[in-house]
Amino acid sequence: MSTAEICRVDTAPHPVLRVYSAGNFGEIAPERLSPMSWSLVGRPMELGTRTFVSDILRDPVWATGSHYVFTGYFNCRPYHNLSAYCHIAEHVDLLTPEDVTAAYFEGIEPPRTMLGRGPGRVGRNRATYRMLRELVTLRPRVIELEQRVFDFEQLVDDVMATESGWRLGELAEVGNGLLERAWHLHIIGTSGSIAADVLQRTAVHRLAVQSNSILNWLREPAELPWGPIADMAPIEGGPSEFVRYPFYEIADTQAPWCDYTLPPMGEVTRGGGEVVEVSPREALIGMRGRWRGVGIDATVLFLGDVMALREHSKSLAMRLLHAHRRFVPRLAELRGLRTDEWPYLAMAELRAKTLPDPGELEARRLACEDALAVDMPDYLDRTPGAPRHVQPVRRPRGVSSGVYDGVAIGLDELPQAPGAVLVCESADANIMPLLPFVSAVVTARGSQYSHIAIICREVGIPAVVSHPLAAEIKSGQRVQVDGDKGEVTILD
Repeated sequence: MSTAEICRVDTAPHPVLRVYSAGNFGEIAPERLSPMSWSLVGRPMELGTRTFVSDILRDPVWATGSHYVFTGYFNCRPYHNLSAYCHIAEHVDLLTPEDVTAAYFEGIEPPRTMLGRGPGRVGRNRATYRMLRELVTLRPRVIELEQRVFDFEQLVDDVMATESGWRLGELAEVGNGLLERAWHLHIIGTSGSIAADVLQRTAVHRLAVQSNSILNWLREPAELPWGPIADMAPIEGGPSEFVRYPFYEIADTQAPWCDYTLPPMGEVTRGGGEVVEVSPREALIGMRGRWRGVGIDATVLFLGDVMALREHSKSLAMRLLHAHRRFVPRLAELRGLRTDEWPYLAMAELRAKTLPDPGELEARRLACEDALAVDMPDYLDRTPGAPRHVQPVRRPRGVSSGVYDGVAIGLDELPQAPGAVLVCESADANIMPLLPFVSAVVTARGSQYSHIAIICREVGIPAVVSHPLAAEIKSGQRVQVDGDKGEVTILD
């Protein structure tokens, strides 16, 4: 039985949409999700995406049935279906497949879906209206979910403190429903961010000269959750405790999954740049005249709000995964499983009346071990006859403004003093513990709306993503990072 079958995730090639990409998710979860964690991340995310597509496009034929694949699981590595996301963009006004790849897939060439005649004007208008309706209702839905997540965390505390083993099944059932809702809302925010970004670019190009040079300043985040989360992280048992742990892998203490996660960090404090009384964004808008300034500012606020909700929904999903990290081992123990066995089950299997037999679990362990040894490509083309290792051409991008030079460090290093330049393949919000010591970031992977890009903009750290020098820079070398131009220079 393959890992895909274990996790109940459809990885059969789509009959037309053939191209898969590690994308933004692969940046921070390369080759390391256990079957249990995949059932808590990949499966709910796929269900959330199915719901989103149905709400926007009303069950298109290509998005239904056994060939529907938004997230696949190839050799223990998560993959988005890049083709499918690009196809959604073809159905919504103002959006193009190139907007999707620029925002989340490192600017690679979008695959062509070749589905014949595209949607008509009426169909595009209806899809656009439905997407706007989803975005308008996103905030109250996220706020309502946050209260339910808080109640769930309290329930987990009560059950774990009172040894109420009979209630662990209740935790699993409630938690599963909340995770599906969290990932659904995150998909809405992620897709909506692309639309909001395109709207901003379109408006700014019409209202301001030299618009390309100021767009980075106009992506100044507003009320994102990661700063307050880091402020509360030192509180034991608080809602921000999850930030100390691997985000996606709940089997982070079990082999072999512990080899693919950053170790938990004890002290977490908020990083950030200097507080500026008048932001560059406000200064730029003030220079554009009253009406043009109002128009530009409206697009900034819209993009900032959608992006904040995207990040907020993700933080809620991370809190739910951390809650599962606490009670899943206890539930597995009550079901008679050994400590090293439960990561090889999907959550639905752990809750089922009958568990897989020991021989089946051993077969899965061996399958995962073999899969983890496979070096999967970043870009997977399932077209018949395509080369096995097809690599995208990445374009370096400055995603957070500013210029800084300092000494390079890696993700596994604990800096001795503030002012370091973090250089790594990719990173997510779980680098928050390092940010008090970091003054610039360079990654080999990433895009404009990678989570690391968003966090760097929030805390005022210059950042360049998708830069080839990230693979060559050694710890201890002095480098200069220009987040405005997207340039990185090794100084010694």
